[in-house]
Amino acid sequence: MKSTPFIQSLTLLLLTGSGVAAQSTHVISLPQAIERASTNNPQVNVANLRIDKQRALLPGALSLSGPELIFEAPTTTRFQPGVLLPVSLPTVYKNQRIVQQNQVKLSQQEKIITMNTIRYNVRTTYNELLYLRESIANYRRQDSLLRVFTQVTAVRLNVGQISRIELLNAQSQQQELNYQLDQTRAKVRSGRIQLGLLIGTPNDTSLRVTGPFEKMTFASPFLSTDTTFIRNPRTLFYRQNLQLNESVLKLERKRRLPNIIVGYLNQGYSDSPLLYRFRFGLSLPVWGWVASSRINAAQTDVQIAQSEIKLNQYNLQGDYDKAYADYLQFGEALDYYQTTGLQQAQAIIQAASDGYRLGSIGYYDYLLNVQQAFKIRLGFLEALRNYNQSIITLQYLKGE
Repeated sequence: MKSTPFIQSLTLLLLTGSGVAAQSTHVISLPQAIERASTNNPQVNVANLRIDKQRALLPGALSLSGPELIFEAPTTTRFQPGVLLPVSLPTVYKNQRIVQQNQVKLSQQEKIITMNTIRYNVRTTYNELLYLRESIANYRRQDSLLRVFTQVTAVRLNVGQISRIELLNAQSQQQELNYQLDQTRAKVRSGRIQLGLLIGTPNDTSLRVTGPFEKMTFASPFLSTDTTFIRNPRTLFYRQNLQLNESVLKLERKRRLPNIIVGYLNQGYSDSPLLYRFRFGLSLPVWGWVASSRINAAQTDVQIAQSEIKLNQYNLQGDYDKAYADYLQFGEALDYYQTTGLQQAQAIIQAASDGYRLGSIGYYDYLLNVQQAFKIRLGFLEALRNYNQSIITLQYLKGE
């Protein structure tokens, strides 16, 4: 039959055809995107500035009070200059420095949280762009097939083999496919802008992802449940926050001790002994409620930090359980498509081609079967996208 080469060419287009991706001058791989985001993302710069700020405050841990310059007339004949200097105990200055060092470490942990979130966002965006790239290729293959069918339908309508409704149906399906293709291209543009923002190049729509869209692998297997999250930055952050608040509590307890006062003032005549020109004293913490309120507040902060550790663990466990359930669900779906679904799609195409060639099915039934094959292919791409995303989420929760 004359239609046999036509059917064979359509089948070959469906099974082996691939869309030609637009060439770009700015192709970036996933490791390159992560590296650039780690250095150029504005959030990283803000985190670095916060660390620099806390480090700049380290010398201020030795916060000596300013000397008091006084004038007295102990001999009632003339004023004598003097100076008084209140000084805290050395343990106070030591603990103030410890508090500031813990504040620096807390800022460093905040940066690690930022880096982990940026890696997650880059991987998510990159995975989405790979999925959209393959979806466009799938739509293009289907669009090419529908264009040929629309042309053939128009010819068959002119010779009276089919009715006008079949032509209208073919045209409407092609228009709907073009709409889906335009929507997908719009998502790609949005994804490229998002990737550009992450790597520090806003409004850059020239970015192109590279590499195959395939099943992700991971270094160590994920457990069905995980109660440690030792490497998760938020776990380390809240532990460091507890250490900071404990050091603040220790500092407040040291501050309730008396301060030392030293000074110099000649209380006699100019020939009085040097030793008796000095002053020594203590500032007594008689207002006990002031120190007690600060200590009680610091103790409450410690309790809050301990509760935040438990709450963070609870939230991480819930997020991990959900991500692991998604990992199993989409893993099973992906296995189905790889072992059964894609093979069935090819079998549907082959059976539809044979039936149309032999005349056992008409044009409309053949078109529906071919569309079903494309739908299965799109379902495979969605399952692969979701499976990879579940792994990205698990890596994010594990701090990898």
